[in-house]
Amino acid sequence: MPVSPPILGEALANRCSQVLYRCLEEVGSTKGALYLRLPDQPAFDVVSFYGWPRGTRPPVSIPEGHPLLVRAQRERRSFVVNDATESPELAAFGQGGEWPRYLITPVYLQGEWVGLLIQRDRIKGGTFEAERDEPPTVAICGDLAAALKEFRFYGGTRTAHPHPAVPGVVPEGLPTAADIIEDVAPVPGRLLPSVPPAVPAMRAPGQGIPSAGPAHQERLYGFPGGQDAYAALPWEADRTLSGWVAPPPLNPDRQRGMVPPEQRAFFWEIAGLISQILPASAVALWIEDPEEIRPILAFSTLPLSQDLQQQILAHATFHLPAVQEPDLRLISRTEMPEVPELAGAFATYLPLLLNETPHGHDLLMVFRLEDHSFSLSEIEAIQQLSRILALHLQEARLHERYHHAFLSVSHRILQSGESRVPSLRPHSLATARLARDLALRLELPSEEVEAVSIAAILHDVGLLLLDPQMLAKPELSPEEVKKVRSHPELAGVFLKDLRFPFDVVRMIRHHHERWDGLGYPDRLRETAIPIGSRIIGLIEAYEVMTSGKSYRQPHGFRQALAEIRNESGSQFDPSVVDAFCELMTRKDDRA
Repeated sequence: MPVSPPILGEALANRCSQVLYRCLEEVGSTKGALYLRLPDQPAFDVVSFYGWPRGTRPPVSIPEGHPLLVRAQRERRSFVVNDATESPELAAFGQGGEWPRYLITPVYLQGEWVGLLIQRDRIKGGTFEAERDEPPTVAICGDLAAALKEFRFYGGTRTAHPHPAVPGVVPEGLPTAADIIEDVAPVPGRLLPSVPPAVPAMRAPGQGIPSAGPAHQERLYGFPGGQDAYAALPWEADRTLSGWVAPPPLNPDRQRGMVPPEQRAFFWEIAGLISQILPASAVALWIEDPEEIRPILAFSTLPLSQDLQQQILAHATFHLPAVQEPDLRLISRTEMPEVPELAGAFATYLPLLLNETPHGHDLLMVFRLEDHSFSLSEIEAIQQLSRILALHLQEARLHERYHHAFLSVSHRILQSGESRVPSLRPHSLATARLARDLALRLELPSEEVEAVSIAAILHDVGLLLLDPQMLAKPELSPEEVKKVRSHPELAGVFLKDLRFPFDVVRMIRHHHERWDGLGYPDRLRETAIPIGSRIIGLIEAYEVMTSGKSYRQPHGFRQALAEIRNESGSQFDPSVVDAFCELMTRKDDRA
């Protein structure tokens, strides 16, 4: 006859989850599972767990007579298994880990064995040590027993095993409530197979993600020109909430970067759903990047005070020790910017690791002002939405890796032509750096930013098909000028076989068009000119003016900006001019 899954009051389940998370805080276990057996039932059923990798979970039930229960009954205290190769009874608990390590502790209530606490995989791959790890674990088990007593969870007729650490009176009665862990233990009374179970079907992030709203709803914290700089707070951040810290970045000299608009819009949507499903004061996201230190995104229904924003950064600083606090910035979005801001301090937060790969350690953090732990049903909802967000970030990261591959090819092309046109490579790289910054400033989609980056590197590659001696002349004849002006079209011939996934060749072809229609080669005007071409044309003009090319004395920073402003509406797109002047003014202020 099948055994019914455990039915606990939601308050008791929350209390068990809260105590269980102390294994992470006090012992350093990155994974934990708590099993209880109901009165007069022989099997142990999972009631709470944390830390299992995405798509896996611990077994839903441990049946009577299982070798693990036999060993725990024999040991009667915590025991360590740092080499599980000779412990086949633990195979089903090792999902998602190549070398799982265990600390297993029986839980006693008034001398009766009522539970089993399984901890796995210490932080940073360390081994468990009974002498060091058993005392805090016994204290945690004592608090679990106290919670069971408080909520009148009692034991039936079972073999008693004295345990001096858990005194008290056997409580009576068992509360009933909705089965809040139906999704956690859908098939009780058996162990899951040793292979990872299939990930539940979910709707993958697709096209047509609704816009996150106008950009003015996003507030910048820690940016020059944004809100005030960091202020010292009268409280010390509580760093015991989670022991997970990110490994050192691949590039310790990372510069500040930005989160692409599509990733921001997608996160705002997911964070909004989380806030609708459960009471949450703020949802924050850190996206790891090997080359950049990107801002933290923070979503909230009501505006966050500066102290609350600082608290988000303080928690992130603990998880990301390789990032210095002055380098961290925060982009926040609120649904109701017109109402008074939230004040005080967050009392509860839940950290979730989304992706743990050599190319990313993305971290989601859900905050509450109320001192109220997250229930199992709330954690399940957050995890489901987090999986969707993690898939989106994985796809975006793969996309970026392809982009870097195209950049590498572009750099190699420039290197191959250095002997023919020595100035081509430094000029192209300088143009590309500013063009990418300006594209980000204009909030262009990620594909446009990537296309602009590649097109800016290769915008003058057509010069490699011209006579280098002609290019070295101080003055050119009209016929030679005509040949030089053909270099955007020659670039298309040069690059036609590379099959870029973006409209790179078209951007290069039109980077000498003018806003007033007097440019070349096709005399396009205004918005008929690709936005990438308008960006590259302006940046190239600025780079030529400030570097002293074309046999003119170099202009100073402000003189070059003044000339560009004078050409706004004639040679250059006025909106691109405005964004570029703001970008360069900020760069000058930081310098």
